[in-house]
Amino acid sequence: PVFRDDGYFMLISQFQAPSHFLMAYLEDFKMDPSRAQPLLTFSVFDDYTESKDITLVRADVLNKGIADDEGLKIVQSMLDGYKNDEEYMVVNAFNKKPETFDLDDFIARQNKKWRDGKEAEDVES
Repeated sequence: PVFRDDGYFMLISQFQAPSHFLMAYLEDFKMDPSRAQPLLTFSVFDDYTESKDITLVRADVLNKGIADDEGLKIVQSMLDGYKNDEEYMVVNAFNKKPETFDLDDFIARQNKKWRDGKEAEDVES
């Protein structure tokens, strides 16, 4: 979810191997998956993970509907979902056991992170 003063909207991500993500409005995807335009993309480059203990990420905001600071939060939230064990359990439930996924709890947790500004602080430190 992307939170704004008047509520939130949902994005859907599509993974393309080897390490690229496309993110579009969920509502656009529901109307016509083949015509849903990406709002932002990001790629993960792990070439130096083992030798230098660093992973690089490139993100591109493709649509003015997403501000740069929102794009940063979106990408950080996606990365957190895969690198933090507790958050990965939620991602795994969504992907593998949807009957156990609690959407309301997920939105509440993401809202707290978004409002607290956790994502931006993590990237800057």
